[in-house]
Formats: sequence, structure tokens, C-alpha cells
Amino acid sequence: MLNVKQIENAKHTCKGAFTTLSDGKGLELRVKANGNKVWYLRYQLNGKRRVPSIGDYPALSLKDAREKAEDMRRLLRSGIDPVEQAKVDAESRQKEEEKRQAQDLTQQREMDNRRTLSSAINRWAELELSKRKDKGAEPMRAIRKDILTTLGNRDLLTITRGDILDALDTVINRGARRMANRTFSDMKQFFRWAVEREWIAVNPLHGISKDRVGGSESDRDRYLTNAEIIELRDKLPSANLEPQVEAIIWIMLSTMCRVGEVIQARWAHIDLQSGEWIIPASSAKNNQAHLVYLSDFARQQFMILRELSGWSGWVMPSPKFADKHVCLKSITRQVRDRQRDTPLSHRSKATGTLVLSGGTWRPHDLRRTGATIMAELGILSEIIERCLNHEEPNRMKRVYQRHEYRTERREAWHRLGERLEEIITGKARKIINILEAVR
Repeated sequence: MLNVKQIENAKHTCKGAFTTLSDGKGLELRVKANGNKVWYLRYQLNGKRRVPSIGDYPALSLKDAREKAEDMRRLLRSGIDPVEQAKVDAESRQKEEEKRQAQDLTQQREMDNRRTLSSAINRWAELELSKRKDKGAEPMRAIRKDILTTLGNRDLLTITRGDILDALDTVINRGARRMANRTFSDMKQFFRWAVEREWIAVNPLHGISKDRVGGSESDRDRYLTNAEIIELRDKLPSANLEPQVEAIIWIMLSTMCRVGEVIQARWAHIDLQSGEWIIPASSAKNNQAHLVYLSDFARQQFMILRELSGWSGWVMPSPKFADKHVCLKSITRQVRDRQRDTPLSHRSKATGTLVLSGGTWRPHDLRRTGATIMAELGILSEIIERCLNHEEPNRMKRVYQRHEYRTERREAWHRLGERLEEIITGKARKIINILEAVR
């Protein structure tokens, strides 16, 4: 029998193709002319003599070669040719490998074709959210941040009610209950759409209301009293706001426009001589063009902006991009920063300078304040609603009552402007009834 030292020292010593070292029972090591050492097993079965190789040395050690040879002898004792059996085993392994590869390919195709929550929502955004005024930018920002970050790669069919509510709990825990409710409403709409497409069988959020998520939301009723308007007048100079923003605040109060409408305003839409401002449908929240009659008070603020905007076609041009207006959130952000307890990094340090006696306020509250003052002046609610560019809720009225109340609206804005000037300056002015003047 061979030992390791003999094998390691073995060399090709004859003129033949190889030198043979026998380990007994048919196991032998052949040392070839190039120095390679290969194990063989010599045997005879059914009158046939065979000498198959069973492995190279040292990859197949002496011990392993003996064990492999014994396994082959065991087959021989059962009348099985180990070489043929090896072929059968190889074919079996090949078939198993092909089967496994086919299964892997099928699974990969299923993975590639599966509909994830992220891909489904992106498709919904493309087909449905794109119809919204902002093209779905704001809801998708919240959904990507709070839903898709953790659930986006999940198969749509595996998403449960608990998954969505758990994600919204994170939003609530950071104090954004209103945002949680908005995202919940958008997700509920998405799942209804997915059911219609038969992508899922059941809407997992069916039967759940916002009360169970972020809580019920009461209508905001904040408006500025006359005393607070005077406070605002006195506090604005020390708030370190940009001059344009001060003018915008008074424009929003005297026209009852939305902050986005004035930020997107172009001088081409404003006639300071006639005192008319056309808010195009593309800038209006309800996609309805709106004609605003400017009071002397409002016109004076626009004249300030005319000087500040210079050559730009925008009323509020961007300081960074010549062909764009300022960010839609810039005014709200500046007003909010000046009502914080502590300043944010790289933001205004004039915190608390715009907090009024009635508490904090938002730019949108100026719109509500203007409407409230109009009501106090005895202006009919129907006229105020038209000045706010609210759509008539009654469909029959929308269809058949087409009167635009232009004269009445002009008078309403005129009276609002005069009332604001009276509050701010402290000087009462004689109110002229435009309807009578026209007659």
C-alpha cells in the first residue's frame, strides 16, 4: 500500500506514457511525463476490463481516493458498473440543474412581472394624479416619503390595512396629523382605483375613516380682527420681511386671493390703469379664471411691486431664475418663520415678530379676514362667494344663473379697500356707493 511520502516523491521514470504505483485492490496512481498524478481504479465486470480515472492528486488525497475506490467496489459487488452509474448520476444531476434553472427563470420572470406597490402607485399617478392642478406633485412627495420608503418594493397583493396604518402612525408620531389624513385619503383613492383595475380584490382601507387615522379635522376659522390688522401694520416693519412680501400680505387681505395666485401673477394679466387683475384658470385652485377689481388700496400695493419687479414679467420674480417666479411656498415660509419660538437653521432670526394677540396666523387667513370684513360691511354672501372665486355648489344655479355680478363685485372690493385703509390709517373715509354713482 502507498503512503503520502511515496506519492509526493514519485516521479515519471520509464519511457512509457506514465509510471504506475499500485495501492492494491485495483487502485493505482499514474505519474505522467508532465508530472501530473492521476488516480485510477482497475476492475473487471461481465468480462469487461475497465480502468477509469477517479481524480487528480493532490486534489483527491490518498485517503479520499481509497474511500472513493471502496464506494465503486461496493457498486461492483452489487453488479453495477460504477462508470455507467456515474454517467447516470451525471445525467440526473444535469436534469436537476436544468429543472432548478428553469424554476429560477420562472421565479425571476414572476419577480420582473410582479406588480409592486411602488410600480402600481406610479402608474396611478401617471393616469390619475396627473389630472390634478399640481400634477400630483405634493401627494406623491408625501407618499414616497412615508409609504413607499418602507413598502414600495412589496408585492401589491401582500399589502394589508395594518401595513398602511403602521406607516401613517409614523407620520402622526412626528406631529403631522393633517398630513397623515391627506396621505390616507390619497392611498384610499389609490386602492379604489386598483380594485377597479382588478389588480387587487379588496380595498384594504375600505371602512376606515380619517377619524381613525389622524383624527377629525375641524374647519379653520382663524381671521384677523381690526385690532390685529393694526398690530400687523405695526409689526411688519420690524419683521425683516422682503418688501415684496409686505405688499403681498396687503394684496391678499384686500383682494382675498390665494397666496399661489399672487405669486404666479404676471404683469400681462394686471391693468393698473383700469384696476383689473385677471387670474388665469391655470393659477386658480378651481381651474376657473377669475377677474379681480382692484381697489385703490390694492392698486397701491401692486404699484409697489411694479417698481420692485423691474423688467420681469412676473409680479414676484425669482431672485435665482430670470424666467421664473419665486417658490410657491416662500411667502408662507417667511410668515411662519417669524412666528416660531426658535429659529430654524439658515432661516430668519426674527422669530415671534409676527405673532398677533389672537395667536399665530397663516397667509390664507387673510383671505378669510377679507371675506369677514365684507360681511361686516353688509355685502351679500353670494357676492362674497363670487369675490372668493368659489364655485356655486348648486348645479342648477351654475347652469342657468349666468349673471356675473361684475358691478356688485367691483363695489364689494372697493368697500373692502376703503375699510382696510380706514382701519390701518385710523382715518374714516366717506363710502361711495358705486351702484348709485353708476346711475
